[in-house]
Amino acid sequence: MIRKRTTPLEDCGQSPGSCSADLRARILSNAPYFRGLQPQAIDAVNDLFRSTDYPAGVSLYHEGDPAEMLYLVAHGKVKLVQHSASGNEVLLDLLSQGEPFGGLATLGQRRYPQTAVAHTDCCVLTITTGDFRHLIRTYPEVALSALDGVARDLEAAHDVIRSLSTLPVEARIAQVLTNLAGRLGEADEQGVLIQSPLSQQDLAAMVATTPATVSRTISSLRRRGYLDTGRQWIRLRDPDGLEKLIENAGFTD
Repeated sequence: MIRKRTTPLEDCGQSPGSCSADLRARILSNAPYFRGLQPQAIDAVNDLFRSTDYPAGVSLYHEGDPAEMLYLVAHGKVKLVQHSASGNEVLLDLLSQGEPFGGLATLGQRRYPQTAVAHTDCCVLTITTGDFRHLIRTYPEVALSALDGVARDLEAAHDVIRSLSTLPVEARIAQVLTNLAGRLGEADEQGVLIQSPLSQQDLAAMVATTPATVSRTISSLRRRGYLDTGRQWIRLRDPDGLEKLIENAGFTD
């Protein structure tokens, strides 16, 4: 991990088997594809999803497998990885509750572009291509949301390419941490806390640099008051300052 100190939070994850009907309905009603549907429609959507518990470290699918399922994180965290030519695991993203992943031919994916691994014990919801097509035919809002999702994914991919090609390492690390804080962080009086087992190797893969460079950069950001770090956690003490650091490096959203 980046640096070992006492973690400031208790483990707040839910135990496997806790993917209740109420949790499923809440996750689906707030999911990108189904947000805004009426409760009766959400019940119909819920009937088509299946829930599965995975222990940490288990692969949900592998890069290159046929894209036959769309997934949603119900609780816990899932990481998306690829493997380099040398066989090293490269972390692409960390996903938390409510975030979709996987893919369907309906959404333009024939094969999964990455491997999904349970980062912690987790429960995920899945729907098949046939059932998702049924939802698109039944609810036009789902079709429109699916198109919006494809557009967002393309925009996010362009942002990553632009970041890697134009930003210095420090700004790239600041951007990744800011993005993770927006999705995984918990605000408190000291800043925004990201509680996740995120290693130097993970961060290095996400910003296309080396673990040694990540270590030096994190130490510098910590000394200047931007961050605090510990075992399985990072706190953004000055999120606004990190945003300005990114902007000053020449990248704005």
